[in-house]
Amino acid sequence: MVLYDAHPHHTHPRLAAACDARRRSTLRLPACVVRACGGDWGFGDAREPGGGTRTWAVLPREGTRAYLVGGHAKE
Repeated sequence: MVLYDAHPHHTHPRLAAACDARRRSTLRLPACVVRACGGDWGFGDAREPGGGTRTWAVLPREGTRAYLVGGHAKE
């Protein structure tokens, strides 16, 4: 899965740092789920013409099934 966000990178260092910190905190829960499923994820600059951010995740089928069957999704 790959998601794009067209929000351009801030040129002011303090705004860029605040935006990156907010993005990281927003992605904590999905990151925990991806790790619990044995997957991988990350984010970086979008490859789209307008800039922004590209977020991706890979969830292995077996790891996801075990996560769901194990009841982790209900917690």
